[in-house]
Amino acid sequence: MVVLMAARASRLENQDAIDAAIVAMLDDPNEARAGITEVHFLPFNPTDKRTALTYIDNSGKMHRASKGAPEQILNLAHNKSDIERRVHLIINKFADRGLRSLAVACQEVPAGTKDSPGGPWEFIGLLPLFDPPRHDSAETIRRALDLGVSVKMITGEHYC
Repeated sequence: MVVLMAARASRLENQDAIDAAIVAMLDDPNEARAGITEVHFLPFNPTDKRTALTYIDNSGKMHRASKGAPEQILNLAHNKSDIERRVHLIINKFADRGLRSLAVACQEVPAGTKDSPGGPWEFIGLLPLFDPPRHDSAETIRRALDLGVSVKMITGEHYC
């Protein structure tokens, strides 16, 4: 369920590396849109830090699936206070192994319009991601150090 919902919240065309990796986890990439009609795709942006797909299932019900930064997805979850501690423990375990985390959630949209807020978001789970440094990172850092630059590593992993 986590992978399928993450794949639904991924682009199938013009994919970035994360979307491509998630969709590749499915037995067949077409599963990401099987049995649903896409209504609206919200691409990733630096403010929301998540993607979302609004879709209609075979029974005519509208839903949304979203994936993104764990804090952003947690903030959507109707039961954030109940799950936050456990989610952070898992994120930290992934981080101890050098992995980033991607969170996934879904909701029903009873009003049936792409702009309606929808029902409560259900936190589905976390996906670990291996995001290695670029192949030229070591050389770039070495050259900066040789030039007297003080190098600091900044990542997107900043949790309370």
